[in-house]
Amino acid sequence: MKNIIFSLFVTIFLISCNQQKEAGFTATIDGVADNTNVYVSKLGKNNQPVPLDTVQVVQGNFSFNMPQDEPQQINMIKIDGVASNIFFVYENEPITATLYKDSLRSSVITGGEHNKLLMSYMDTLKSNAMKMRDIQLDMRAAMSEQDREMYMNLRDEQKDLEEKDLEFRKKVATENKNSIIAALSLSDLMGAKKLPNNEIKAIYDSFSDEVKDHTLGRLINENIAKMSKTDIGAKAMSFEAPTPGGDMLSLEEAMGKLTLIDFWASWCKPCRMENPNVVSVYNDYKDKGFNIISVSLDKTKSSWEKAIADDNMDWYHVSNLKYWSEPIALEWGVRSIPATFLIDEEGVIVAKNLRGAALRQKVNEILGE
Repeated sequence: MKNIIFSLFVTIFLISCNQQKEAGFTATIDGVADNTNVYVSKLGKNNQPVPLDTVQVVQGNFSFNMPQDEPQQINMIKIDGVASNIFFVYENEPITATLYKDSLRSSVITGGEHNKLLMSYMDTLKSNAMKMRDIQLDMRAAMSEQDREMYMNLRDEQKDLEEKDLEFRKKVATENKNSIIAALSLSDLMGAKKLPNNEIKAIYDSFSDEVKDHTLGRLINENIAKMSKTDIGAKAMSFEAPTPGGDMLSLEEAMGKLTLIDFWASWCKPCRMENPNVVSVYNDYKDKGFNIISVSLDKTKSSWEKAIADDNMDWYHVSNLKYWSEPIALEWGVRSIPATFLIDEEGVIVAKNLRGAALRQKVNEILGE
């Protein structure tokens, strides 16, 4: 599951700017009462919103002017009573927007060359997402009807679409080095764990200085540095956190001949779906020195403990119960879960993010007869 704040950009709208000057933003929105507050913020350090202005909706319209603190500055609009936020980047020309309260994805924003690139990017992602949804629905139907041939054909289509989506995102990131949209695409790729760290760094290094020095650019650079610490061959970073019983447990205390560091949460559906496979591998290899320490991104102790019991996760567990602010996850550069790291008895990372049969195969390779 994806976490990072810029993964929201897959369903929102950006616009950009190149000069330190005020530009006008004018919007219309139906279904919002007069005097409804519209909050305007910018994304500051650590991606925290910094309030800039508050305006009101009048007869379905609102507008504001905003100076930029940095080129292609990313800003955010929050409207009372509307669930989603709107992210945008100012252009040095007027911007107009037609917003739809119940369907922000269908909103139309015009103004600026970066906006054109963004719209193209968003349209393609939306189209790919709809195609993927249809394929998955057809796969469920084929499975229900026990039509193996149809299921396998659909799985091939799914794989092909995933590859095309990856190539599209890479193309946007590599061919638009002067645009924040390239950084957005690269951030999406990082969050989805689609590229190795060395390839991500190579793409980042090709960005213009303006994009690198952008808030998002600096965040990507920080995450690249964190990812380098968790590359295969790197020494695992030590950590210590409370167990469900309240005792402090360190990574070193939980290590065996081979140890899986498992970042998960009770609310993470993919994590819960993978847990039976991890339990199976653990039960088959625990007597040969296979240990697991799970780091939970839960918020409440009761949910955490219940999931451990329900999924029969009979191994080491720690958590600070701080959700995405979990300090171990932050230190390890974990931006989506499940995320796993396999370390040998010396604490060297030998594999990561293995699921299903791949996890069993690697564990057997190291600990098997």
